[in-house]
Amino acid sequence: MSASPAGSPGVNEVAGAFPTTDVTPATASCHPRVGRAGVFVGVNAPDYVLANPHFRACSLNALVAAHVGIVRDVFPWAGIELAPGFYDFAKTDRYVADAARHGMQVLPVLLMAPNFRSTAPASNPKHGFYPPRNPNDMGAFAAVLAKRYGPGGDFWKQHPDIPDVPIRSWQVWNEPNLPVYWADGPSPERYTELLKATAAGLRSVDPNADIVSAGLPYSSDRRTLSPERFLRGMYAAGAQGSFTTLAVHPYSDTVTRMVGALARMRRVLNAGGDNGVPIWVTEVGWATSGPPSVFTVNKRRQAQLIGTTVRTLARKRTSLGLRGVVIFTLRDSRPGPADHDYWGFHAGLFDLKGQPKPSLAALRQAARRVRS
Repeated sequence: MSASPAGSPGVNEVAGAFPTTDVTPATASCHPRVGRAGVFVGVNAPDYVLANPHFRACSLNALVAAHVGIVRDVFPWAGIELAPGFYDFAKTDRYVADAARHGMQVLPVLLMAPNFRSTAPASNPKHGFYPPRNPNDMGAFAAVLAKRYGPGGDFWKQHPDIPDVPIRSWQVWNEPNLPVYWADGPSPERYTELLKATAAGLRSVDPNADIVSAGLPYSSDRRTLSPERFLRGMYAAGAQGSFTTLAVHPYSDTVTRMVGALARMRRVLNAGGDNGVPIWVTEVGWATSGPPSVFTVNKRRQAQLIGTTVRTLARKRTSLGLRGVVIFTLRDSRPGPADHDYWGFHAGLFDLKGQPKPSLAALRQAARRVRS
């Protein structure tokens, strides 16, 4: 994933952060289409690529037509808690509202600790994301979000005109086995501390909250811990019971190898006593341009791979204990000034101009036969 960088007593919000006019309906030419899609198929839909209101409305309609029931995005802690106890919900309110208008669930990724809560050094920090100094701070932040967007949350009470589609699943961090997402060195023990604290915060508001672990990918970077080793380390640190869904990012050049990776993770889960815990593929995809890589293919091949992925994982849902698959990503994007270009910027179902690639039709054809 490339991530750019409360309504309750005693919680301060930015004044005027969410006036009634902030949540605007979709444009007339793309009036919200409400889906009856299942929740097996999702798409990573970053808010920054949905900034254009017309594209936001039309692309969400296209996802509904493609039988997509979930959109996933980072809820950036640093972009919401601007100062201790001082929250700006404007962007997340709009995102949640627009998804709800289309009948879609949101899977937030809780990531990016604010500077005043981060372990990042004051000078010369490494490139990447640092965990918070105190894991309980993230638990408190998660509780604020659950009180706002969870079942019976303040957001839904304040906006009865918006369909009630509460957030029930929360993903805790992203890819902590990669150095870029745990800049002071991947650590299953420290991630488990963060996972436990965040789960406690969420459950204090919603006892039935679905706690989704951070997605674990494979990488050629030698500093990376393999998903299997990282998960075993989590169990050794006492992670059992802290998560209700295990997320995996099994990026691969073939669907066969992807399935093999998921089978290995299922064995580690079972060995840890979590036979009943489902696996959720919260990222997988292929690029159609950009720097050469094993994940860079042409548009036709991207379409084939995405269609085959959805069909194959649906068939293996029971044998692998799969909950679903979230395709990476909605639309191509450009690297920022500080970013190094890589294949992930070119993995969209839509191109930079907002035109659909063949992969969108392939996703629709595959997903329409999938039952929740």
